[in-house]
Amino acid sequence: MTKVIQPAGETTRRTTSERDVVPAPDAVRSVPVQGRALRTRASLLDAVEAVVVAEGIAAVTTTRVAELAGVSVGTLYRYFVDREDLLLSAYDATVERIVAVCARELEILPDGIGIEDAARRLLGVYLDAAEALPAHAGLLKAMRAIRPVEADQRDERSGVISEILAPFLARFSPATSPDPARLNLLNVLLGTLVDLYLVTRDDADRAALRREIEAHLLLAVARL
Repeated sequence: MTKVIQPAGETTRRTTSERDVVPAPDAVRSVPVQGRALRTRASLLDAVEAVVVAEGIAAVTTTRVAELAGVSVGTLYRYFVDREDLLLSAYDATVERIVAVCARELEILPDGIGIEDAARRLLGVYLDAAEALPAHAGLLKAMRAIRPVEADQRDERSGVISEILAPFLARFSPATSPDPARLNLLNVLLGTLVDLYLVTRDDADRAALRREIEAHLLLAVARL
């Protein structure tokens, strides 16, 4: 069934099946530019996180999120194509916050620290920041069920390369001029391992995964 996206400002009644259709890859959402619109969008994403933490991913519906955010479902559809788009956007928003924490940590790393120690420290900050967001693991699982794996190889939304990897190498290995394809591969490889760590609950498995992530990170840094 082809999904018809109503223009911003139009409110229509939608069936449950229409709300739950997976968005087409080229689906276009409204991008807010004004303060009020930005606040509305942010409140909707906050509501998604609140529902995930309190009730789980299955409880996230456009109706429930709109109600919690204090807006109409029609308003929600001005910013998000459907439920899947809402979940993906909420996931991306948590990643942006994690990346921002790492970017700030990168700025304050002492000048005398070695590249391997700096890499370990940033990895720890990333994992700690991810675990400090109660909704992140649940949103991560939802993202993996919706977004195809191949999308990781062209995913520039997270900012990991532009705000962490590239600035890290520019500071600690300024003579290095890494191939963008290799940087992207590193991002995908480490991202996959980190995702697996974050959704793993067994403490022993988590400890082993953390060691593996660190080992792959240090090997990749050396190769770069």
